Amino acid sequence: MKNLSPRRLVSLSAKRIAALALTSTSVFVAVAAVPAHADIALMAPQVYDKVSRDGWHLQIKIDHESINSVPNLAAAVNSREGFVTASGTATATGGSSPITDSIFILGYQLGCQSDVSTGLQIGGTGGVGGGAGIPFSGVSGVVGAAGFVQTVVQPGVIVDLPLANMALDDGGQAMLDIDNIHIKADACGGDVSIRSYAYLRISTAKSHTEFAIYGDPSKI
Repeated sequence: MKNLSPRRLVSLSAKRIAALALTSTSVFVAVAAVPAHADIALMAPQVYDKVSRDGWHLQIKIDHESINSVPNLAAAVNSREGFVTASGTATATGGSSPITDSIFILGYQLGCQSDVSTGLQIGGTGGVGGGAGIPFSGVSGVVGAAGFVQTVVQPGVIVDLPLANMALDDGGQAMLDIDNIHIKADACGGDVSIRSYAYLRISTAKSHTEFAIYGDPSKI
């Protein structure tokens, strides 16, 4: 049997070490190139002022809004999900006739480029029976026992998803806050975009006024 010199053994070991080091570096770079999640998007505040025909000075505002788009928990290719936070404020002052009825709504609109066949879910706390009305589109959702609203979105359709609502108080003010609410869209073949909205409606003996404001769109 032919003996290898110590120099030959050292040389072979060095080549193997270099090859192993190169392989380890390549694996490390491939793993490091995959981001854990997208950055949280801080959205610009929105304000809308309006005077009703009977003299009520109305204002609705959306602020402290952020959208956190995250990878789908189930690693599904055609599913998108994110978490939203926002505050909505409505005020009414100075009218000539008392307000007899009012509603203030804070929510999100969702649009899918191609298809959302299995719907959208919004996480929350607690569950109640019955339906959740959507003021603009006429689409209704179902509130499940796990605390989510689910509705069906057809290709190219934009759906309004109310997350919180209340009437104006005796002083003409309403404040709504949503924090880290889960939004999920399944089976979408293209981009999924969302945007916030705030909607105010008031009624008096003389007039009926309703208007809305919208945040900037963002993809999830």
